[in-house]
Amino acid sequence: MSQNEKLNQKQLDHLQMSRIDLTRTEWWGNFQDDILILHNPKFSGRWEPYKLKQVLVVLCHQGNGYGAVNLRSIHLRKNSLLIALPSQIVVSQKVDEDFKATFLVLSERFLSRINIGDAYLFLRNVQINPIYQLDEKTASVFRSLTDLSHNLILSSDNSPGMEEIFGLVARLFYLLSYRIINPSSPEKETGQRQGEVMMQFLQLLNLHYKEQHEVGFYADKMNITAKYMTTLVKKASGKSALKWIEDYIILEAKAQLSSTVNTIQQIAFDLNFPSQSLFGRYFKRAVGMSPSDYRASLRVFQSNS
Repeated sequence: MSQNEKLNQKQLDHLQMSRIDLTRTEWWGNFQDDILILHNPKFSGRWEPYKLKQVLVVLCHQGNGYGAVNLRSIHLRKNSLLIALPSQIVVSQKVDEDFKATFLVLSERFLSRINIGDAYLFLRNVQINPIYQLDEKTASVFRSLTDLSHNLILSSDNSPGMEEIFGLVARLFYLLSYRIINPSSPEKETGQRQGEVMMQFLQLLNLHYKEQHEVGFYADKMNITAKYMTTLVKKASGKSALKWIEDYIILEAKAQLSSTVNTIQQIAFDLNFPSQSLFGRYFKRAVGMSPSDYRASLRVFQSNS
């Protein structure tokens, strides 16, 4: 497929939320609805939190980019590799004028159809730390793989074997990433337990933060006391379990306020608050303004930009 063909609605929605301007992007290409590659994309407008529906991989070539993935701060610089997973909330803050990077967007359907084996450790570490700094040789290999993928897209004629070929390239990309993300040296014993608890907590939080706002729920699921869980989470991350829960809720609320037409009452219901007023007080305490004022501030900025 060529870059002149239209993208599907899911891909367009993703680019819109990412504030990517295709008209100023150096080149881009897509294969079916499964792979989208953007090389040195240009950005426009103000970024707000948005929830990923696909796997996002970013390889930075030069300049700096700043943001967060599920509240983990990220700083992209030359040879940084970022991997973000579906359902994670991304906040893009700013990029330098000379920022250059290649973006890959991969569908879950496509990844489920290629054999990547047991990806538990890979996913666990990516959830905890989405960004990795590559040495020059390793970064060069990744750049070669993205160039190969682009050339395959340009030459693709949708023949039956093309999906298998892309699957092999994706598997190679995964295996190389696995070596970086899961180093052979084990975790230090002193931090192993807190790392395990932190990972379990984040997995549960990602599944239940909309419905469950109490620390006790997560501790019960892990068969440990709330005090013990809070202590280990604090040691592992520098932030209390209750603050993690609050930050997830507020991030989701901001994402919905900025990227949906849901009413504040609907958002409060979706986040399991018994009333709109209680949600409003919770949001204002954390953000410093009411949900309606926050949404209005976004509209004012957008109208002036």
